[in-house]
Amino acid sequence: MTRVLRRLAIAWVLLLVLLALQLGLTFLPLPREARPLILVPAALMAAIVAVAFMQIDRGPAIVRVFAAAGLLWLVFLLGLGSLDPLTRTDYPVVTTTVK
Repeated sequence: MTRVLRRLAIAWVLLLVLLALQLGLTFLPLPREARPLILVPAALMAAIVAVAFMQIDRGPAIVRVFAAAGLLWLVFLLGLGSLDPLTRTDYPVVTTTVK
């Protein structure tokens, strides 16, 4: 039992470290080409959750199918959620003075 709890505690600590890394990356002034790097910790978090908490390797084949479907939807959500910040452009506002 302690081995299982230790494994879950390590996964939880890894998730917290990745969350801190992702939060820290959001405060850095990254150029446009480096913005997809913010998705790396999110993908690693999804992989840790799939391996450590979902226990995919211990269930029947239908468990693997549903877990793969859930991860596929997570990839869709991360992809659609990242489209706006990755493709946003800033347009300068032209101001005129009225005399």
